[in-house]
Amino acid sequence: MNSDSPCASARCFVLTAGGTREPLDAVRHISNVASGSLPAAIANELLCRGATVYYIHGPEARLPGHVSVQLELMHDTAKLHEMLSLLNQRVLTLAAEVAGGHLHLLPIVRAVEAAEVLKTIVGQVHPEAVACAMAVADWAPIFHAGKIASQLLGTESELAIHLQPTPKAIDGVKAAWPATRLLGFKLLADASEADLLSAATRLLERSGADAVFANDMREYRQGIRQGLLISALPDHISRLHGGVGETGLQKLAFHLANWLMPPAQQDCGR
Repeated sequence: MNSDSPCASARCFVLTAGGTREPLDAVRHISNVASGSLPAAIANELLCRGATVYYIHGPEARLPGHVSVQLELMHDTAKLHEMLSLLNQRVLTLAAEVAGGHLHLLPIVRAVEAAEVLKTIVGQVHPEAVACAMAVADWAPIFHAGKIASQLLGTESELAIHLQPTPKAIDGVKAAWPATRLLGFKLLADASEADLLSAATRLLERSGADAVFANDMREYRQGIRQGLLISALPDHISRLHGGVGETGLQKLAFHLANWLMPPAQQDCGR
């Protein structure tokens, strides 16, 4: 690794997560349903292995170190103490990671910001690998100053929104640091395996990615955490099966973290 890089003495990774917000006017925006739960889980795995992680995230993305507390269990004192202990442990661990410079949170809002920040960070830190899991908007509306409704009140019964293409954030990664290993993500809805393979292949060819993880929204909404890992090498496809729910999410993240950072060292005791 280049000795001028901020990550010269550590294994360094860049992840993108969540969705973007594209403003219509001063009070409205277009967004998507991306939660950032998978890249957050991947980041947790990498942090656990001692990596430095730059985490570029949208406004509502889940962050590494996230712990949920089920309020309906509050009547169970033993369970409550167990969950609070887990929460306290994870907060202390996250605080240590941040204090030690291992986790760097980089919030963005719009697709154009995602592309700019990603290219800049990759060019600066020269990461070992990059995972572009953010659901970046493909199209953004032409911004209207003020509030659209007040401008059109009494003149129009319908509103036509004009969209323009946004920059593809993943396409700038290899240009910024050609030596990095690049993992793209492709999420489709109600797609066949052939559809997933076709979309992943197009992304591989366009972005220069080394691999693409492709999955389907229908399965995701059913709590099924699985997908296809398609390599740029011919006919190299892995079917990753995490399982169901939060446990399945953690297992899937473990598999993808292994692609980004092969387990030649500590992996949290698993």
